[in-house]
Amino acid sequence: MLAFRLRICLAAWFFLCRLDPADWSFLMHMPTRFRVSALLLACSLVWLPVQLASAQAAAPAAKSSKAGSGGKIAKPVPAPAARAAAPAAVLKAEFVRELGGIEEYRLPNGLQILLFPDEAQSTTTVNITYRVGSRHESQGEFGMAHLLEHLVFKGTPTHRDIPGAFAERGVRFNGTTTSDRTNYFASFNANEDTLAYVLGLEADRMVNSFIAKSDLDKEMSVVRNEFERGETEPMQVLFKRVQSVAYDWHPYGNSTIGPKSDIENVPIERLQAFYKRFYRPDNATVLVAGRFDKAAVLQRIAAQFGPLVRPAQALPVLYTEEPAQDGERTVTVRRVGGQPTVLAYYHVPAISHADSAPLLVLSLLMSMPPSGQLYKELVESKLAINAGLFGLGQAAPGGISAMAIPAAQADSEKVEKLLLDLVEGRAGKPFEESELQRVREVALNSYRQQMKKPEALIQQISGLLGAGDWRLLFQLMEDLPRVTLADVERVRKAYLLPANRTLGRFVPSKEVTRVEIPAAPPLDQRLAELKGPPKLEDGERFDPTPEHLAERTRRTVLPSGIELQTLAKRTRGNTVHLQLQLRWGEREPTFARRGTGWVGELMFEGSQGLDKQALQDRLIRLKAGLSIGGADQGATINLTAEKDSLLEALAIVADLLQRPLLPADAFERVVKRHIAALEGSRLELETLRQEATREHYNFALGVVQGHPDYQLSVNQRLAEVKAIRLDDVRSFHADYWSANEARVTAVGALPEGLDAAVEQLFGRWKKPAAARFVRYEGRHVDIPAARFDVRAKDKANAILRMRLEFPLNELDPDYFPLMLATQVFGAGGMESRLAARVRQQEGLSYGIGASLGVPRWGNDATLSIGGSFAPQNRDKVLALVDEELARMASEGISEAELARAKQNVLEARLQGRSDDGQLTASLGHLAERGEGWAAVAQREAQIRAVTLEQANAAWARHIRRERFVVSTAGDF
Repeated sequence: MLAFRLRICLAAWFFLCRLDPADWSFLMHMPTRFRVSALLLACSLVWLPVQLASAQAAAPAAKSSKAGSGGKIAKPVPAPAARAAAPAAVLKAEFVRELGGIEEYRLPNGLQILLFPDEAQSTTTVNITYRVGSRHESQGEFGMAHLLEHLVFKGTPTHRDIPGAFAERGVRFNGTTTSDRTNYFASFNANEDTLAYVLGLEADRMVNSFIAKSDLDKEMSVVRNEFERGETEPMQVLFKRVQSVAYDWHPYGNSTIGPKSDIENVPIERLQAFYKRFYRPDNATVLVAGRFDKAAVLQRIAAQFGPLVRPAQALPVLYTEEPAQDGERTVTVRRVGGQPTVLAYYHVPAISHADSAPLLVLSLLMSMPPSGQLYKELVESKLAINAGLFGLGQAAPGGISAMAIPAAQADSEKVEKLLLDLVEGRAGKPFEESELQRVREVALNSYRQQMKKPEALIQQISGLLGAGDWRLLFQLMEDLPRVTLADVERVRKAYLLPANRTLGRFVPSKEVTRVEIPAAPPLDQRLAELKGPPKLEDGERFDPTPEHLAERTRRTVLPSGIELQTLAKRTRGNTVHLQLQLRWGEREPTFARRGTGWVGELMFEGSQGLDKQALQDRLIRLKAGLSIGGADQGATINLTAEKDSLLEALAIVADLLQRPLLPADAFERVVKRHIAALEGSRLELETLRQEATREHYNFALGVVQGHPDYQLSVNQRLAEVKAIRLDDVRSFHADYWSANEARVTAVGALPEGLDAAVEQLFGRWKKPAAARFVRYEGRHVDIPAARFDVRAKDKANAILRMRLEFPLNELDPDYFPLMLATQVFGAGGMESRLAARVRQQEGLSYGIGASLGVPRWGNDATLSIGGSFAPQNRDKVLALVDEELARMASEGISEAELARAKQNVLEARLQGRSDDGQLTASLGHLAERGEGWAAVAQREAQIRAVTLEQANAAWARHIRRERFVVSTAGDF
């Protein structure tokens, strides 16, 4: 499923290029199979939109936290006189420049303002970026910028419960820290009162935040647990060690999260001084994107931030420079679990240097499948599971990394040598102009995609502020089309040299070669001739309420029986989202077939009309994105294009679905990738936990291997993968894949003739012999309570999973009351009871929560509780969870908690419909249920009508604390 793979790639490649690989905490939140896929795909499927986004801060880590206040509020830290508010005066933001639809302003106190209005959006995002990160730290305070990010969420004398206030207003919020900057952002359904609140909060906590010892004592252990989670992941540890060896003096060699010693011991006085030194108007940029009144926002920012005085003391000037490396450096990491990996790191100039564009093009030419040299020589040859080249400089000179993961049984030394020979130019054929042209087309498409999402783009710009100037993104866009093949070879010869490399082995040399990293020119000189990019077509103002959506939705049944549902609206860049749903067969007969989930993945190898490279090139030219997800009883295909290219892209999809190549060499690669992922997961915490509990579930369900509900061991899953044959995949496609039962939904700037095109392309794709779709309805089975504790060697982090099975479905009167009660208990984020108690009050977990799973069809419902913690805190965490379950049983929830949960849930539903991709999927779900938007309005009315008695009664009826299956895994 290319579209799914590309989207994982986008996210993974973005983080690999933008963040410190040593601190990929985001991977800890992924399921194992997606965590592995993200790392692997990031090295083999390069996509320029992500690379462009990564240009903002290519290496050190963005540590994110959903920090919040909890428990008693500590005594505030008095603000210094220089930070106090100035006397009231008439303040006005001065216009500076406009570029690409983004307007820049300045206040007299030095605050920078960036506005990106877009009336087509139904949401607003406020982002404040401070130019302070881990590179501003000194000995004894490593990790301080990230730790301070957590503490700033603990409130001010005026705003004592920031997460709670955000929850009441339906605001999605977070903060991130990199080596160059810290930012805080909040996104919400457009609302003037909420916008006023968020701006007022940011102005207040810029100077009045509680940076208190009592909060540090609790949050320190939360951050320590975050650090421990990273130490559990071999890949993170490898990158952290390589970074530290690559730098002698520059702080880019330090992990953003810092060492455990500094996290545990930093004095509160140093944190307070750090806060006062860097949180100030002349070191900050306020960014607002989406729907808002520009004049009113400028006035409000001036009123809220204008009175804040610029401190008399100047900001510190950083002057440490990393000397040229004088020979190869090596490092070896030995940890339990994981997969063999080869990593080479090379120093390159700051992102503002003109060589950044050729370096980015080199990464793409080396890594993009199927033409990239690393992909062809290492992956297609089956020597490696994946390989790639990624990264750029930052505010100061940074690094570009080459990585390869050898395949099982492959000669690691051979893989390492070939990787270095290819990257450093000693092997491989010269690049061709056609490959360069392909990269240029990807660059143009990436620009359009970024400009379609103002809220997303402003996050990328936030990162570039730390690198020196937000306009660097547009400078890079203008530089890319001018890069020549000579430029690419020049930068490779300049920087990708053995003497400039850090690797996992020391290699002596007869002579020393030093690579001097050139200084970037002054920004004013570099950006003097920068021209503004063209603006995209504007979208319309549209509020995604059920009533408005019903007015636009049209349903048609085509002559072939295909159901077509459309929702027309003007979108930014004339974008259209289309989803095709296919359904077939019964559960047990299709489950018995092998390789059913691999059909969609292999389809991206091409069709009888287009090979893999031609397919990729056509999708790039059409500015189209495609995903194909197939399973036992159906497939879902998602296509994104623009109004003038949708129908041509849809024809490609039809050819791909009906005439796929499903080639043997690609099938072998998929088999090897699945085997490697399974073998590499054996010693991971979640795998060990599942291995311990699976027989308990199998026995309770009364199932044996071969039944769809049977939980397989790793060895059994390996055996099943090895038993799959290419003929299994091809025959399943031949027997089942068809438009016998098909549904199409489309949202956006719809082209004329869509219905005729769907009928022509798919109406005759029939297989009369295929069994009709029969929906499976799961039935509840009682699972006896049990306790499992699994020993996992050499793991700094531990995990908890609790699961309860009970009978319920979405049509039951208890569904919405129980959903709201669960929101209060553990599904509501930082303001939920579990998070408030275990994380905020006791500081024992970086992340803990609960989730409710209730089916539409059938009645096999579940409540799951999960979290992470230091192994020595297992019994404390379990006791706290049990206390909160007991409190739910004895006290229930309060009226205030119920009101907050309703607001949070309803705001989230409305915000989800503001995304056209989610809206398309929602339209398909409604069609599958035979419902319209009136049913959505009715369900939201039912949520509003839930009473306190109903919520507490539903919890009491279904949730029994003594009936959970409890399992933990860690180095106990």
